[in-house]
Amino acid sequence: MFSRFSRGSSTTQIMCLVRGGGCKSNPTQSLCPAALQAHRNLSYLTGSRLRWKIGVMQLLSGLRHRYCLWRLRRLLGVAFDEGGFQEGTRQAAVTMIEAVRQADWPCIRSCCTERGSADIYGMSQVRSPYWSLVRFQREHLRHALPLRVVRRWIDGRYYVLVDMLFVGLRNLLDLGTEQEKEEMLQRIQSVLVNSRIDDQFDPNNCRLAIGELVLTFSKELGHTQCDAQDPRDVEGEDQESGWLVDSYKVHRFKLISFSPKTLNLRVIDFLKPVQPK
Repeated sequence: MFSRFSRGSSTTQIMCLVRGGGCKSNPTQSLCPAALQAHRNLSYLTGSRLRWKIGVMQLLSGLRHRYCLWRLRRLLGVAFDEGGFQEGTRQAAVTMIEAVRQADWPCIRSCCTERGSADIYGMSQVRSPYWSLVRFQREHLRHALPLRVVRRWIDGRYYVLVDMLFVGLRNLLDLGTEQEKEEMLQRIQSVLVNSRIDDQFDPNNCRLAIGELVLTFSKELGHTQCDAQDPRDVEGEDQESGWLVDSYKVHRFKLISFSPKTLNLRVIDFLKPVQPK
């Protein structure tokens, strides 16, 4: 939603919206009463359509998330803990973010599947300019939402694969010590220079990082080949094997420079690196 808004709005329009003055600079006093009423009616219709569209999108998104959780409960049995699953995947995402940033092979190997660990470690070796800024902790992951749940037959066993979307939001200058803040400022400046982005850098501005990450989690179900299966039977099967990360992708990463004093706002969208084949 934020990406669509930022792509379709200029900095001036965003500034006007932040100040509450609308997107036009013409004073309403210059309009005659009839034109002013027509302008109000048009604004009301536009706002109503936008609210209706957002409401429908939220409804469809909520239905998809509920269906994914129902599908997980159907595959894993009545012992499936929805809250524990979302909290566990959120913590796993934090661990993987740090492991990929540092290219920590022992951590990646212990947290990922055999087929996924090599791909993720190889991706961590391709140093993207902005990866040093992807530093989200548990409290910075605002959303942890299931996108897709599938069941696949791999190497003679059934697995359940879950795609989870994590949306991170963090002020990169909220670090504890002054030394850490200074290091982060230098890192941000280095990323902007390496990315050939001309930015009027002000150390006093807020530096917000927004990232969308999709992690695929895998769990072994067993040898059963019958598709129609009683969840109570699945509950007793192989519950000791936990979840492992099968895929790690950063879909979007944006750096926002915002001045609380002047309300100046700039959104820097980093392109995803091209993966070698």
